[in-house]
Amino acid sequence: MKKLLLLLFPFYLGTSWAYDFPIRDPFLATVVGTPPGQQVKLGQGTVREAILGLADETIKGAPGIFWDVMKPRFKLAWQEKPAPLIFIIAGTGGRFDTSKVEFLKKVYYQAGFHVIQISSPTSYDFVVSSSRTHRPGLTRQDSEDIYRLMKASVKRVRSFKKLEISGWYLTGYSLGALNAAFVARIDSEQNAFGFERVLLVNPPVDLRRTVDSLDRLLQVDVPGVDSATTLFNHYFDKLAAYFKAHKSIDLDEPMLVQVMKSTYAMSREELALLIGVNFRLVVASLYFTSAVMTWDGKLIPGYFRLTRSDSRTPYFKRAMFCGFECYIDNVLIPYVERQKGIHSGQKKSLRMQRTFIFEQSGLPRLKTWLKRARHVGVMHNVDDFIIDKKGLDFLYDTFRGRIKIYPLGGHMGNLKYHQNVRDMLSFMKGRGFPDA
Repeated sequence: MKKLLLLLFPFYLGTSWAYDFPIRDPFLATVVGTPPGQQVKLGQGTVREAILGLADETIKGAPGIFWDVMKPRFKLAWQEKPAPLIFIIAGTGGRFDTSKVEFLKKVYYQAGFHVIQISSPTSYDFVVSSSRTHRPGLTRQDSEDIYRLMKASVKRVRSFKKLEISGWYLTGYSLGALNAAFVARIDSEQNAFGFERVLLVNPPVDLRRTVDSLDRLLQVDVPGVDSATTLFNHYFDKLAAYFKAHKSIDLDEPMLVQVMKSTYAMSREELALLIGVNFRLVVASLYFTSAVMTWDGKLIPGYFRLTRSDSRTPYFKRAMFCGFECYIDNVLIPYVERQKGIHSGQKKSLRMQRTFIFEQSGLPRLKTWLKRARHVGVMHNVDDFIIDKKGLDFLYDTFRGRIKIYPLGGHMGNLKYHQNVRDMLSFMKGRGFPDA
């Protein structure tokens, strides 16, 4: 099993500068994040902020179980003086107010930015109220939905506060970073904002490779967990209870404190398993929410309409056995076929269709544009298990002087590290990456 864990992330030699992030295990870094003593020191000043909704875009006819997300919402933090505005796009499954977004909000707010926080297209609130198709997973389409929400949010902000905006910026982390790249490409065509700087933090490069890596984390051996059924029951009740209370799943410290309260340290295998189960629950939430909104009859009987008093648990548990490729097969491929008017005699194999969707949705799709987009930069970690040496080579070749790769940190584990925050602000303020 150690061999499997070693295969989940690459070893890539390419850093010649000192980097003292204290956690060397990528799984531990991913789960616990930056130790408090090594985190950037942020002030305790008041943040002027509000959660705003788009009342004129309230979803009509949505099932009652989604009563609390019937209209698109976002979060605004504003300065009382002219300032640039930055959009922050959450990572996989994350709402606009998940802890990583809240942290980035504080960083940029204290640096003098207005901030608008946007949910991930894979979060249940976005699936219900901000996705035109209620079938997220096609990156270009998801990013068009984000771009539409961003424009509507600025219009809503202007009716709420007379902000003076001196420039436009964009960032996202994890899947949100991939979305940010596609949003920036769309904006280069439509020019609603004309972003001065766009920063991608730990983006997936090859989506198939990312999904495969996260699914393989479910294969690690943990004592007492000897089957998929035992595995999901091992974590499901706690994770499902957290999701019900917080309406969002994102691997962060507050979630882990509440979900994984324990009197013993978790083994490396248990850490890997927790990350894998977390991703699977995000996919299950995505599949469940899409199924309820589209009534396709595959996960939930087409004749059955869930009400606020009905339990979601049986459907969630069923969805837990459906990975992202299963979601592609059951939701995205049939949708794409209908959109293109493809009949049974014209259908390609599921494998070919999956490959096409992955290829259309990854960063390589934007390579030509990214090479010349001098305002777009990227930060990543060598030991992040969502990327391999081929992906790192792609980033170096594509971004050249607009890239900073750290030797440690796992997936987003070093987000709060003082050096990382210094570097992201340096890039956003036009000075580039120190030591890059």
